[in-house]
Amino acid sequence: MDRLSRQARVLRVLHDAIGIGELASLGYLWYCAVTRRRDGWLRASTVVLVGEGVALLAARGCPLGILQRRVGDDLAMFERWFGPRLAPFAIPTFTGLALGGVALLRARPVKPSLER
Repeated sequence: MDRLSRQARVLRVLHDAIGIGELASLGYLWYCAVTRRRDGWLRASTVVLVGEGVALLAARGCPLGILQRRVGDDLAMFERWFGPRLAPFAIPTFTGLALGGVALLRARPVKPSLER
């Protein structure tokens, strides 16, 4: 295995951190859908997920993945995380989960307040 440049290693860490944040946003979206919560964190999570979706469409793939290849890192993030067999299913799966979470949010009304 070739050693990665410092720039490639930094970009890998940044890409992983963003990916973890996006997965946390997806998890929070589902938490809110199931518990019928609505708050500022849900709005922030939704903005993060919509932003990622727009970036994926605009770049026809992950913009950071493109940058990683330019600095000599040819191993995609999802390939590192899930392996080469599962990696192609990551984006479609996460997209489906995001759309399903939004649909559930819209289908379930806000939880009534327990205050009198």
